[in-house]
Amino acid sequence: MKRSNDSVERRDDSDEPRGDPDGRFAQSRREFVATTAGVSLGAAGAIGAAGTAGATSGDTLTIVHDTHFHGRFEDAADPEKNVARYHTMVDALRDEHENAIFLGIGDDLAPSLLGLEFQGEHVIPALNYMEPAAIGVGNHEFDFGADVAIERFEESTFPWVVANLLTDEGEPIPGTERWTTIAVGDVTVGVFGLGTDNFHAITDYPDDWQVLDTIEAAEAAVDALRNDEGADFVVGALHLSTGRQREVADAVDGLDAIVGSHSGTLFEEPEVRGDGTVLSEFDDEFDHLGRLTFDVASGELVDWERVDFYNGEFEDPPSDHENHRPVDVHDVEEDEFLREHADEWIADLEERLGRPFFESAVELDATFDTNYARESRWGNLMTDVMREVGGDELDVDVAIQNAGGIRSNATYGPGEITGLDVMNVLPFPNEIEVVEVTGEVLSRYLEDVTRPLSDGSTFGAQPAIQVSGLQYEWRGHDGESELLSAFVGGEPLAADDTYLVASNDFEIGRSILGEEGEIVVHSGQYLGPFVLDRLEERGTVDPEIEGRILRVDEDVGEHREVVRRRGETLLRFPVPEGAEAIEGVETFYALAEDYERLEPASVSVEGDDLWIGFRTSDLQPLVAGDDDLDLRVFGGFDPDEEYYDYRDDGELMELPVAATWDYFKLKATVDTTDPSLRPD
Repeated sequence: MKRSNDSVERRDDSDEPRGDPDGRFAQSRREFVATTAGVSLGAAGAIGAAGTAGATSGDTLTIVHDTHFHGRFEDAADPEKNVARYHTMVDALRDEHENAIFLGIGDDLAPSLLGLEFQGEHVIPALNYMEPAAIGVGNHEFDFGADVAIERFEESTFPWVVANLLTDEGEPIPGTERWTTIAVGDVTVGVFGLGTDNFHAITDYPDDWQVLDTIEAAEAAVDALRNDEGADFVVGALHLSTGRQREVADAVDGLDAIVGSHSGTLFEEPEVRGDGTVLSEFDDEFDHLGRLTFDVASGELVDWERVDFYNGEFEDPPSDHENHRPVDVHDVEEDEFLREHADEWIADLEERLGRPFFESAVELDATFDTNYARESRWGNLMTDVMREVGGDELDVDVAIQNAGGIRSNATYGPGEITGLDVMNVLPFPNEIEVVEVTGEVLSRYLEDVTRPLSDGSTFGAQPAIQVSGLQYEWRGHDGESELLSAFVGGEPLAADDTYLVASNDFEIGRSILGEEGEIVVHSGQYLGPFVLDRLEERGTVDPEIEGRILRVDEDVGEHREVVRRRGETLLRFPVPEGAEAIEGVETFYALAEDYERLEPASVSVEGDDLWIGFRTSDLQPLVAGDDDLDLRVFGGFDPDEEYYDYRDDGELMELPVAATWDYFKLKATVDTTDPSLRPD
């Protein structure tokens, strides 16, 4: 490493630099840091004030974390949050705290529009300039295949570390190390990385390359660093889910700290796990920055802070926690080199795609929380477009987009939507394919992708897809997923019938759709450009929430009584056993298989009975003459947490967990053959 105070030095078996052979980026960094003040006085004064006093003695180690930039130089929703300001704050923390290092945790090359266009080439000079002590390898480093990933690793002047990913010959991936040590003052710090156990399934990682068990690889890394490399302090820069990181922390002895996360989770404060391992996850990209200060001798966390960036022009400080440091981005000067570097790469894309391509009459939600957890207007819009891939020659029945492929985590509109907006939402090099599958396979797929609620769940129950041409009910509880019903084109999904399903090649290739279906169309069309072209042709869009993806936590069955009163038809159902309270009438609606929707006039509870009332003049025409009508009522209820008994570390979990749900959902079925529903 080339820190100006010479307090940090990477220990390596070789003196040969990797990438940047002329050192021009490191030189530029020193020159520009010397000419920029960094943080304004108010913001600089705030850093280090949280918690106990800032680290100043030689027996402490400070870790600033992390990267997880997704190939972006700017936040997709707010370009004022950007890498140039982020780096200024990183440098301020490193300079303020003696024995300080900056660690990254990967997913730095992609996915984003810049990542798709330049395959991470744009990121490496920026990372080299920022001088991280090490970066753990993430799954998105392999979005463009192993050859590109290796090229980027070898262009880097810092070490990429990952202990559980090996080649087919059992060797570290070229350009990476399983672990490394860094001299920080008089302290030897050991750093290793880990990739997810399902690395083959979620990225373009060679089939014959190895993925070792994460806990076994972590144990091997800690043992080697402690006993062979003489590390005084061991930290994992890990790219694992929160749950798996907790398992590593609880199982592996001698591990002092874990930073970062695959999940983009935002902790309120670091956790102390197992035998004292500190786990710190502070989201991804440019909204937050973590600083942990340890007593090296004991391994104890003696001070920490979470820097929360916000834009004071339209945001309030996000937290008043004593260890959270709100920083208005306008109080942070942009690093000149990184600003110029970012502008150079962004300029060409803005010229081609920065103009408006279409208008939306409504807000389009491309956030992770929404698209993983429930139907979204953006999901409906893009999957409707995907069904057009067959043109006039092929009538595609269903389109499916995995929620993980909707990436910008931002909202757009109402108003003009640019090409950059759409390509930031769909940045992967995925082609649209059409596969022919049986109804039985499609049913199994819908159950397979659903993520059920279970003990310790971070995000709650999730369908994890967006769909077109399909209406289905799902339930996810106690670690099990269930498909309750499904309709394609308004008709019940039939196990033996075949259906044409459009999706991206990644989702088809990793799922039962590709394993048991037959690909009938290789479109050769990248998903992002295809969707953008079709939306430009439409000019103006106004997608609706129709009831395609229907959550069901409790099914209370068919109505038990019908009462007509003052122009209302009242239907009696049992209150769900797990309900602490029934939500208001605005959370209820009746839905048919063809998406026809009916709003109730009233919802009330009498003892154990739930009464749902519809205007008789609305209900009777809907059910008259159609004994096959599948009419269901969905509504909200407040779950009894003791009844469901979901726990995290022994404590009852606050339900429903998922950020976009304030309540659980019940389903009640209207028996449309009941004569009492018909006109007298």
